[in-house]
Amino acid sequence: IPGNPIFFDGKIYLSSTDKSLVSLDAINGKKIWEYKTEGMAATRGLILNEEEKPKVYFCDQTNLNALYADNGKPVVEFGKKGKIKLKKKCQITPVIMDDKIIIATFEPALEVYSLKKGELLWKFYLKEKDEKYFRYGGKRYDYSGGNPWGGISADLERKIVYISTGNAGRFYEGTSRPGKNKYSNSIVAIDIEKQKLLWDFQEIEHDIWNLDIASPPILTSIKIKKEKIDVVVVPTKFGNTLVLDRLTGNNIFSYIN
Repeated sequence: IPGNPIFFDGKIYLSSTDKSLVSLDAINGKKIWEYKTEGMAATRGLILNEEEKPKVYFCDQTNLNALYADNGKPVVEFGKKGKIKLKKKCQITPVIMDDKIIIATFEPALEVYSLKKGELLWKFYLKEKDEKYFRYGGKRYDYSGGNPWGGISADLERKIVYISTGNAGRFYEGTSRPGKNKYSNSIVAIDIEKQKLLWDFQEIEHDIWNLDIASPPILTSIKIKKEKIDVVVVPTKFGNTLVLDRLTGNNIFSYIN
């Protein structure tokens, strides 16, 4: 379980290896509640919303779940009795932006839901379809996109999310996914308010060596010649530490390609 627990109001919230989310007393370690899930709960983390009655939100691979933080009961008005059935797997920590909750799935896609009711508001597909590549050897396929399993970071002030993506599907065998496989092995910036792509930066085209970008983006600022620049920073398996302008995606420093 690579996800971090979270601490709030004297309690620790974490996933177990027994397909459940657990709340513990932070002082004595005693279990307060346990919620059983369909798949592994919060594999890469969960998020807590402090507004009104505090709630925790997390994916269990097949569902997006919402529970009350104090008792572990489902938030019944969210989705169907506290959960939203997902079309494809989700393993990463959701992010909350205003009245929206945002996840990324292995469709691959960014999915934006209403925080209160759990209605799907819109999607951005992390793949670029090309009709000439849809059939190979008589079989239909589309393995062009990058699975977003590394994580999401959010610039809440600018209403932008940044997603790190992995390899295109069937990553060790590239003949069934010709082309550059746009949005794979990439950092993708999406403007949530305008519901559109802001920029994308692909480190490796058509990767067959499992050199996916495996960690969530870091949002920070640097100074160059006394000028402050807001950047997104991501270390990669290829040996780079990408430092990109947060608004344009331009490289601040050179990198190995």
